[in-house]
Amino acid sequence: MVVVSASERVSALRRSFLALTYPMNAGDFVRFRPTATDDGVSGIVRSLSAEGGDGYDEFRRGFDAGGVETLRLWAMRRTLYGHRQSSLGLTYEALDGYALLPAVGDVPWDSWLKAALFGARGLGGDPEFIRQRFEEVAREDAVRRFDVALDAMNRVDDLSQCHIAQVRTNYGIGFVEQQVFRGTPTISFLGAPRQGDNKVGYHPTTNLAQLGASLADAMDGSGDVSTGPLGQDQLAASALSLSVPGSYLETTGCLSFVADARSRAPSFTAFVAELPPGIDVAELAAAASTTNDQVAVFDDVRLVVLSPQPSFEDDEEDEVDLREFEDLALGAMRDPANR
Repeated sequence: MVVVSASERVSALRRSFLALTYPMNAGDFVRFRPTATDDGVSGIVRSLSAEGGDGYDEFRRGFDAGGVETLRLWAMRRTLYGHRQSSLGLTYEALDGYALLPAVGDVPWDSWLKAALFGARGLGGDPEFIRQRFEEVAREDAVRRFDVALDAMNRVDDLSQCHIAQVRTNYGIGFVEQQVFRGTPTISFLGAPRQGDNKVGYHPTTNLAQLGASLADAMDGSGDVSTGPLGQDQLAASALSLSVPGSYLETTGCLSFVADARSRAPSFTAFVAELPPGIDVAELAAAASTTNDQVAVFDDVRLVVLSPQPSFEDDEEDEVDLREFEDLALGAMRDPANR
């Protein structure tokens, strides 16, 4: 009988894990759909848990950047799926994923990990058990950083404080990760006070996520383009021929996705934004439509801008006529289901 050592079993698990890949849109947390890769990673993590002990460090050894990205993405997807399913088990799996990541800097401490802790707390998870479980899996330096995050949860009473906005579309509950630009110390004096963080807000009064999802689905259905993940973005003032304080236009919410042409035409970005009261949306749309071959459609508070991406290819590409997609944008905006 051949006896397989624990090290060999863990190495085999790592090889199986590194062979797994996610489809392109796995990072779309608005149009979130479970995939077979989710279950594949879960099975490997559960098998690794059965090994325990030094198996966790053995598993982490030899990770490449792709492995780190796959594991982090799986943990983030488990965080959302656990929230959607109200499942403490799925949420614990997410926390195991964060604990398994090789380096402290690999973990999204202030957003997704806190969102998992927020979800676990809401589902009745025991903080001490959660801490012990994390300590068993993670590296020592990650445990110290986890203790800081766990203590900070005493001051978190809403998911938005984790830089995550919950949305709902025909796909179900989804998440929009809010952009945060970290403040840095000034250089005038050593040890000068740290500048405040700037979090890009997301508080639309309409279902902006549903509008973005419907538009992306309609474009996919056209057969002419393939759309990427929906995520938070900002409207650059320069894209609307405007001179405003700062580089970006104030919005109550802005999402975007990239549409890759299936021909030789260049890609373009679709921006889906809601403007605050008092803004002349028609004027913005007119300005956007006269800038850089863009197309814009609007209603009373929302604006969709289709903007071609610059091409740096030496080979000449076919031109993309964004007016071909104008009717799709208008149709999505006029659909009452997208309000």
